[in-house]
Amino acid sequence: MIKKKKILVLGDVMLDRYWTGKVNRISPEAPVPVVDVTETFDKPGGAANVAKNLADFGMDVTLLGLIGDDDTSASLKLLISNSNIAFHPIIDSEIRTTLKLRVIDQNQQLLRIDHEDANISKKIESSYDKIKELLQNCDGIVISDYNKGVVKPIIQKVIQDANDLGIMTFIDPKGDDFSVYKSSTLVKPNLSEFELIMGKSSNVDEFEKNGKKLREDLNIQYLLVTRGKDGMTLFSEEGVRSFHSIKKDVFDVTGAGDTVISILSSFIIAGENVAKAVELSNIAASLSVLKLGSTSVSQNELEHASKSQ
Repeated sequence: MIKKKKILVLGDVMLDRYWTGKVNRISPEAPVPVVDVTETFDKPGGAANVAKNLADFGMDVTLLGLIGDDDTSASLKLLISNSNIAFHPIIDSEIRTTLKLRVIDQNQQLLRIDHEDANISKKIESSYDKIKELLQNCDGIVISDYNKGVVKPIIQKVIQDANDLGIMTFIDPKGDDFSVYKSSTLVKPNLSEFELIMGKSSNVDEFEKNGKKLREDLNIQYLLVTRGKDGMTLFSEEGVRSFHSIKKDVFDVTGAGDTVISILSSFIIAGENVAKAVELSNIAASLSVLKLGSTSVSQNELEHASKSQ
């Protein structure tokens, strides 16, 4: 068990909505399946899911994100209020709260419908005084960038202010320009995000060369590339270390990256060894893909699972 730490989460919050049911026929109106919906439920998504993962793992969590003034934001705020998270929403009535609706037939996703107004609001920049205030009272920061418009305008200010305060910054990145994440503590792209920046590698040596270059170019302490079935690779001043994936029957990968950044940051902020933190976040990710939708892992669950490895 690790000590409770105060962690600030900044990023793109969203609502994940699920309609589940059965397909018994094709529509007479168009060649599409007709889903008889039997259950609907909502879960916090994006940065809100990162915050929930951290809270369920026993951390003291504060969340700041951008929402609209609509039914989706009301549902999201209710979910967050039930998750022991201090939520500081920036409200812009001119935008829709990001909503991802997934239609599922007997555990198979048929369709995802997104409602969003990405990169439109200017409210985040004018709200930086609140962010700076929250920075004064945290042990570490997790930045969840889904490229919806919250992170990019403020990220360099956040990193600079955090560095001045001696606070570590952990970033789940998105987009085709990672230079905005310079001088942070750790950046965690998945393989496709990494390849978007560095290009595809033809072999392991080229992949490791690209990883070393990216870490040095960004002037970060750690670069962790998650590679799905091929595990994870950690780049640091000590060199390159690979971690094998843990074989599980994958049910749903939604939110697995959120679980990794949450568990990883929790352990490092609590003072644990970075390599050990990666190992445990790898185990946590293997647990999260066993359930439908974004899910959290408790310290007890992780401790039990780690003993069985």
